Amino acid sequence: MNTNPKEILIVGLGLIGGSVAYALNGFHDAVISGVDTDPDTITKALRAGAIQKSYPTAAEGIPHADLVIFCTYPHHVLQIVHENRHRFKEGAVVSDVCGSKELLYRDLEPSLNDTFEYVGIHPMAGKEVSGFDNAEGTLFKNTGFLVIPTLKTKPEAIDYMLELGAYMGANRFDVADPKKHDDIIAYTSDLMHVAATCLCIHYHPDMSSAYTAGAFRDCTRVSYINPKLWTELFLENGRAMLPHMDNFLDAITQMRDAIEQKDADKLYQLLWTANDNKQYMLKR
Repeated sequence: MNTNPKEILIVGLGLIGGSVAYALNGFHDAVISGVDTDPDTITKALRAGAIQKSYPTAAEGIPHADLVIFCTYPHHVLQIVHENRHRFKEGAVVSDVCGSKELLYRDLEPSLNDTFEYVGIHPMAGKEVSGFDNAEGTLFKNTGFLVIPTLKTKPEAIDYMLELGAYMGANRFDVADPKKHDDIIAYTSDLMHVAATCLCIHYHPDMSSAYTAGAFRDCTRVSYINPKLWTELFLENGRAMLPHMDNFLDAITQMRDAIEQKDADKLYQLLWTANDNKQYMLKR
């Protein structure tokens, strides 16, 4: 396994991929190369210095890269790895930043071999906007960083990705198996996007920005969503999401019933529990 890369290939230069490219400039003095389906994005990334070279397709770049990071849709990762499983450089490390891992890893398993190391990552950062124009090298500063190995991943590959996350600016780390990752992300990320989306499916017809403050902005921020990407992620991680959605619906129902029944004691207990739980979460 090569832990001193001469070239790092980023496949997909949107918000996350572009930010990863910026953040990894200087990492082991490696050349940062990129692939994207949009020629304008490649031009912007080269001019901005996020990448130093580009390839027309992932297949053309993969044989040259010591580290390949897929920053694209899960089904694209699966397709590209399968089609290029014999093109990866001997000793290369291959990774992805997808928000759902268990089904992806299951489908990737037949394409993995002993010539390269596969270890997924999940940088816990993002914005409510997308595209390379919104990428920035400081996006991952002081954020969480998850490493999700496969059953075949060697310990040194895990350590390598932890080093990479620290270089990108992360300061909170965990290593998890795909099932644990997907279950926790179903609550901390997927459910948050569901809640924000549901808040914006129906809205008060007479409202204007004069009626909104921090609570509205915070609760609805991520409803400005990439429908194509999140449709795939929700369906990929649906099995893990459903129990958390059931808990959320139960809490909403309890709140609604307490308000309808003017049950002050019940309402107070629910609010106290939420307050107490939030304080506990902040300490973890």
